[in-house]
Parts: sequence; structure tokens; C-alpha cells
Amino acid sequence: GVDDVARTALRPELGLDRFTVEAWLRRDGAGTTFTSGAGGLRMVPIAAKGLGEGDGSNVDCNYAFGLWGDVLGADFEDLATGGNHPVVGHTAVAPGVWHHVAMTFDGAALRVYLDGELDGETATTAMPRADSIHPFAIGGAVASDGTVHGHLAGALDEVRVWGYARTADELVDGMYQTIAVGDGLIGRWALDDDGGDPATAADSVGDAPLTVTGATRTPDDVALDQGAPPVVAATSPVDGAMHGPDVALDVALELATPAPVDVTYHLRPLDDTDDFTIVVLPDTQIYTLEGRNLEHYFHDQTRWVRQHRAEYNIVGVIHNGDLINNEPKLYQWGVADAAMGRLETPEAELPDGMPYGLAIGNHDNKLLGSNTVPDTTKFNRYFGVDRFAGRAYYGGHHGAKNDDSWVTFSAGGVDFVVVSLMYDLDPDPAVLAWAHSIFAMHPDAFGILNTHYLLGSGGNFGPQARQIYNALRDLPNVHLMTGGHIAAESRRVDTFHGHAIHSMLADYQGRTDGGQGYLRLWEFSPARGTIDVRTYSPTLDRYETDGNSEFSLDVDLRGFGGPYRDLVVADADPTEPGATAVVVEGLVPGTTYEWYADVDSCGLHARTPLQRFTVVDSAATARRINATLSLPARLPRPRPVPDGPVDATGPDDPTLAD
Repeated sequence: GVDDVARTALRPELGLDRFTVEAWLRRDGAGTTFTSGAGGLRMVPIAAKGLGEGDGSNVDCNYAFGLWGDVLGADFEDLATGGNHPVVGHTAVAPGVWHHVAMTFDGAALRVYLDGELDGETATTAMPRADSIHPFAIGGAVASDGTVHGHLAGALDEVRVWGYARTADELVDGMYQTIAVGDGLIGRWALDDDGGDPATAADSVGDAPLTVTGATRTPDDVALDQGAPPVVAATSPVDGAMHGPDVALDVALELATPAPVDVTYHLRPLDDTDDFTIVVLPDTQIYTLEGRNLEHYFHDQTRWVRQHRAEYNIVGVIHNGDLINNEPKLYQWGVADAAMGRLETPEAELPDGMPYGLAIGNHDNKLLGSNTVPDTTKFNRYFGVDRFAGRAYYGGHHGAKNDDSWVTFSAGGVDFVVVSLMYDLDPDPAVLAWAHSIFAMHPDAFGILNTHYLLGSGGNFGPQARQIYNALRDLPNVHLMTGGHIAAESRRVDTFHGHAIHSMLADYQGRTDGGQGYLRLWEFSPARGTIDVRTYSPTLDRYETDGNSEFSLDVDLRGFGGPYRDLVVADADPTEPGATAVVVEGLVPGTTYEWYADVDSCGLHARTPLQRFTVVDSAATARRINATLSLPARLPRPRPVPDGPVDATGPDDPTLAD
């Protein structure tokens, strides 16, 4: 629930200037956020002693740990000025499964760890505000007046607070153990169902029990004191291989102690039923002019999207800006309002209508001629925050207005994040940093940057676009950038540290009738790993097929697809060759399949990477083709690595859940 929290009383011993906070975490939903202060982070709380209430006093945040979007975040406010020192992770915390999470501060750096791996660090020698007058809390952050801010939608188990920064090795050594006492251990809450008062969770180390409000204890799957989890040493088929119609899926495992395992293989074919489309609307400004009778082009575009949504599997719409031509003209805003409003009509599969994102063009914000001061008053009157607030696809905005915003939608089990930036040839660095943060918060999402002026007719970056690219190029999840403004078609690809970003310009306003309704279709094919870009006019029912208007981009679309078929091998002996394998017969030649495996050993879990193989007509054909490919070695059969005895029957370990 939104008010679930577990908190201590005011306990000075939990006020720390060196610390480790660690727990087992399972994300089950979005949760709600709190803030660690100005210059800090807005996070879903995992554990915190305080939050941002003021700078330079004992209501500063001592330490805060949470989820910043899909990644870990941590922060503290310092004793000297109340300044913040945030750190964020880089790896998405996958929902629905248990993860070990930790934050540490050793006086030199604030760090976050995910499943025993360092995931982010910020160097700082500032002193945390250890005298803050906040209670320690999990699943929420409690202010000095006792009010709760933020809540975790999920579960926590085995929460520990140490009075020093545990090393990476110490975290790994202890994460799968029950540690009731230990040098430097300040507080430890097992959150077990001990038969006592369910409204209290005991502290096994000190005298800081948690008072539990709203949350309940439920059985969980965190298996402590069972040794280390299995390690996947190899998989078969190897990624990218060809195979005959009968395929044996298999994993080779390393286990600390021999024990039966359950292996669940998840397999799916990839074909054209997985394809989907994003529609891009270039400058529509001319269609809104009063007295020209061109409004139907704009209406035809959005009407076509709704009428052909199922046929093309349209999942989202992007408008490149210049909705209108003359900012003072209310008639033009009315045309844009009505045309875009058609996308908002709910239907059974789209209760909030078709997701769409808008960039503000220079005709929308009056940055024309010698004017250097943007005015987005009318844009925000018609397309402001209030219009989008409450729609599930609306991610939010920068500042107080909807000048720069982002939306999210899904296709084939993968989220998209589309950030739209206003036309501004001298962009505010704070806006660029905000855009970077939105993509960084969602590292597993497919990122698209939308801005009005991106490219010139020759494919050169515009002045704003160059700064945008430089700000975002280090993000491996940003794949596409799109814009209009210049009446032309062009594209370019830029590579930074091996990662390619494709940029595209399409704008038809200089043509007959301001473009005759031409728009762009981005047709995604997960099976082929391509985006086919086509240019189409719904009004004319005509495609433009020259090389600038119709082309294909090679983009990694691994992870997009339909439902998996689950194949289970139970109680298998991992030391016996072939015991963990499952044979799938009669797969379809010419089809690419995607698969991964989950391994369960005494409640400890491991997962293989997502991999692909392609089926050909026979095993002989597959061998001949594979001989020409650069593929990993065949599946080895390592023996288990002994690591001492373990209790293979440990007790159920209930946890605190919302």
C-alpha cells in the first residue's frame, strides 16, 4: 500500500558518517518517490535515515538508498553545507526476482552494488550528516515530523546496517549468509515470521526494532545459508548458431556443492507477427493555416493511425514539432488540438489512447527572426502538463512546464523511452543533463531522442543537435534521433565507443500543400534486427520510394518478441552429461528462435543471457554453415567446485512485503 513502511524510533547509533546498508530486494511495481534534497535524487525508497528537508541543519538527510528509475541510487547530505553527493547505478534492477543491493561510504566514495557487483560510485570526502533527527526506515523515508514520503512496491529481506564500508569481497561473502551479529554490525532485521507481534520486526544486534505499518510478512524465495548460487559456465546452442529442426537446449553449471537443479528453458520463435510500427509526424504547420483548406491532411494523418493501428501494430507516435505556423493564431492551435486529440480517444487495448510525444518547434515557441526569447504559453495552454498528467505513457517534464518532456510505451515486451526537447539553438545544460538522466534511469529501454531541428539537408547536425548528441552519445540505450525543421530528407549514423546512433530528418512542408500529409513509418522487425523506414501519405495513399525516403537501418532488437514457451527439466543431476538438456523437435526451418534459461538450485537462482539460433533444413546443413561462422567453443562439462558443506534444507524465510 501507499503508506506501508517500517521505521525505528530515533536511534542515535544509526546516525553514521561511515556506513553500509544492504538488503535483499524484490521489485513488484513502480512505487512512489521521495527526494534526498535539492541537488540529490528522487527515488523509490529501499532504506533511509532522513530525506531532504533543509540544508545546513539536523534535518538534512544522513543517508538514503533507493531506486532511481530502474537503477539503484544513493545519496547523503553533508555536515558542512547540506550539499548532496548522489550516486546512481547503471544496471536495471529486474522486477519480480530477488536481488542483493547495497550502498557503502568509506569517507572517500559513495558506492552502490547490485548482486555483489559494483554498479556506481561517486568520489567525495564530505562528511554525512550523522546527527540528523530522522528515524531509520525501510520501504519509505520518514521526515522529522514523522510523515512518510515515498513507498516501495515490492519486498525486502535481511536488512543490515554496518558502521563502516564493507568491501566488495565482504559483501559477496555475506550476501548469502544469515549474519545475526558481527563486528561493526549496528542493526540487522531478519524480517522473519517469529511468531511475535507482526507490527514489530526485531533488531538482532541492537535495540532498534522496526514498527511495521501496513506491510505484511510473506514466504519468499531468498535462500540463505545454502552456499553460493549456481554459475552458468556455458550454454548450447551457442549464440548465433545454425541448427537443424531438432534442437537440444542445455546449460553447463558450476555448483559449490552437488545438488539437483531445476532448469526452466524459455523459447520463442521470431517472425513477422512480432513486427511493430512507430509513426513520425513531421512539421504540420502549413496544414493549420486558416483559409487554405489544408486541415484535412493533418486530420488524415492521425485518423489513419487510429484506423490502421492493428494492421501495422502501431505502438506510438512522435511529432517533430512546428505543430502550427503562427504562434498567435488560436485557429491554428485549434486545428492541432483537434488533430492530435484524435490520438487520445480511448479503446480497449489503449485506455489512455495512442501514446505520443511532442517536440516544440520554433514556430510553436516564437523563436523566429531576431527573437531570442522563447514563449511557450500557448503550447502549454493546449499541450501542457495537465493534458498528459494521469496518462500511463506520460513520463514527465523538465521544470514547471511541458517544454521538454518524455513518454514511454512498450512493444514486444520492451519499453521505449522517447525524450522530446524544445527548439533552442543554445540549449540549457540543465535540460541536456535532465534528458541524459531520463535515459540513464531506464537502461533496458530503447531510447529515442526527438527534437525539432536535428539535421540539415546534407546530414550535418544543427547547432542544438550537436550539443544533444555530445550529451547523449555515451548512453548505450539511445539508438535513434529524429527531427524536422529543414524541408528535406537526410540521415546520418554516428558511433561512439562502438555504439551507433541513427539520426533522421524528414520534413515536407516546402512541397505542394505543405507536404500533402506525408509522414514516416518506422517498421521494426525483431527477427531481422532492422527498422524499415518508409514515407507515406494517407491522403494520397501513396508511398515515396526513393533512397532518401525508403531505407533500412540495422539495429539490435534482441529482446523484442512474443510470449515464450516454457520447458522444464526437474531434479536434474548437473554432473551427468545431458541431464539438464531438453530436446525440442520439429522447429521451423528459416525461423530464428530466442531463448534463455532459469536455473534453481536449493532456492538459489541463475539466469543465462538471452541468445538466438536459426533453424535450417538439416543438422548437416547447420554444421556446414556453422563451420564458416565465428562461434564460441562447444558446451564444456565442468565438474562442480567443492566449497564445504551446506544445509540443503534451510527453513522458510518470510519477508516483509507491501
